[in-house]
Amino acid sequence: MKLLAFLKKDFLITLSYRFAVLLHFFGMFVWLFMFYFIGQTFTGSISPHLERYGGSYFAYVLVGIAVSSFVSVGLESFAEEVRGAQVEGTLEALLSTPTSIYTILVGNSLWSFAVSLVVSILFLAGGCLFLGLQILPLNAAAALVVLATTFLAFLAIGMLSAGFIMIFKQGNPVGALFGTSSYFLGGVLFPVEVLPEPFQWAAAFLPTTHAVKALRELLLAQVAVAEILPILGNLGLFVAVTAPVGIAFFRYAVRRAKRDGSLTQY
Repeated sequence: MKLLAFLKKDFLITLSYRFAVLLHFFGMFVWLFMFYFIGQTFTGSISPHLERYGGSYFAYVLVGIAVSSFVSVGLESFAEEVRGAQVEGTLEALLSTPTSIYTILVGNSLWSFAVSLVVSILFLAGGCLFLGLQILPLNAAAALVVLATTFLAFLAIGMLSAGFIMIFKQGNPVGALFGTSSYFLGGVLFPVEVLPEPFQWAAAFLPTTHAVKALRELLLAQVAVAEILPILGNLGLFVAVTAPVGIAFFRYAVRRAKRDGSLTQY
């Protein structure tokens, strides 16, 4: 399979830069320790918004970070692939190959998503080892489904990002809309409930909001899988709406770039 070939290629490239891998994991642990000590700062002052999740801010934010690892990858990987091909002058050649441009984009981004999935699992495993999280096997399986659906959601958003880069070369409103807002409105670092009501309404349209909510309910509140099905349904609905839109917009962007003769411009 072509996608597996792309995955193998990026895996071998990553192995050739072992020091960079070590730095990546070092940075990950620095962030973990930072949020751990922030949580320690507020120990004894339990927010009512955290009571449902055991009152631990560190556990709360740990789940948020596990989801947020998909945000930057989904928003940047496709767009960076298109931008890099524009700058290197290889975009026109890529579009003329027998391999679909979608296969090329997904294939070259698949490793980044795989790494994000591994990082998310490591974060959650760290919660089990150091925070005493008790994750039921069925809930763990459901958590993987949530992460997989989140992956699909940001895959669709990534197509929109790539389309804007294809047309405008620089400047990506999709990144601004779903990137910063995901951290601010998506409940990654603090509860959505503390925001003003209009912001809470806007948060309901972000996939991050539903993904972190579903994971926290499963892993911290220990609810039954059936109780998070409506939340997972919202996430699935986002994918069902944005995936066709993202693909259609990217197709339009390619046709427009070919028509304008701007494939090699950057």
